[in-house]
Amino acid sequence: MRNLYTKRENLTGTGTTTVKDERGLACYFLTGRWGMHPAVLSVYSSNGDLKAEIKQRSLGFWPKFELFSDRKLVGSLRRYYGLGTEMLFVKKLNWLILGNSLTFNYKIYHGRRCVLSLHEVELASGNYLELTIADINDEALCLCIVAILDFWAKGGLKGGSKENDPLLNLSYIH
Repeated sequence: MRNLYTKRENLTGTGTTTVKDERGLACYFLTGRWGMHPAVLSVYSSNGDLKAEIKQRSLGFWPKFELFSDRKLVGSLRRYYGLGTEMLFVKKLNWLILGNSLTFNYKIYHGRRCVLSLHEVELASGNYLELTIADINDEALCLCIVAILDFWAKGGLKGGSKENDPLLNLSYIH
């Protein structure tokens, strides 16, 4: 188990995002862009090897994303409105994602085992996302999922803010 750090504002932008370990050494580089079909985000190791990708396979109200590890399809993720954005399921991997898009605290579980714990921390050099990942083999896939969670938290395909998210503007009838 180790902690990885990245600046959140870089995750869904264009260009390359660096992910570092506790010692400040670059471990991964994320590159790609969201919002256009087909959108792809790729995760490369520090030596340039492609480790994982998340590809957008459909647009619309229920966008679908597929996860690839070492160029093989390993899972898919779809956002379902009405079930809540705070609980998602990654098919094939059997990962359950629980969290809060407003505070950006998330956990990913496989059964009772915590695969990832994610939250924002304040370090001397600014605010960062801290990812605690149980298995080094899951790190690249977890980075893909964190990027899509950040994309959705920032307004998703609309490119807007949380204020435009239809889930946050629901009114309940008593």
